[in-house]
Amino acid sequence: MKLWIETLILSLSFTWLIETLVFLILGIRKRKDLLLLAVLNLLTNPVTVTIYYLQPFHFGFLSWSIQIVLEILVILTEGSLLCKCMESKKNPWLASLAANGISYLCGAVYMIATH
Repeated sequence: MKLWIETLILSLSFTWLIETLVFLILGIRKRKDLLLLAVLNLLTNPVTVTIYYLQPFHFGFLSWSIQIVLEILVILTEGSLLCKCMESKKNPWLASLAANGISYLCGAVYMIATH
């Protein structure tokens, strides 16, 4: 259980860091928007990580396919909530796609490098 909690905390921490940096690079700097991003990640990241680790396929094409489907669902969920709640006039769909895409790629590189 301790390892599971550490995994969730590590994943969420890296996600917050990377996606916040992406938002800042995209010019999204309003405190409310950055707080919204943090809340959305708090809601979506643990659920996504848990679903992935509970499914039985962790190697190969099927594993990759499941990851992509989960990421698409996260992008759609976060993008739609950003559309409704974001104060900035920046494109919330682009922000969601860029933040989650870069976060996913960084996570994939981390997993490859550490395993």
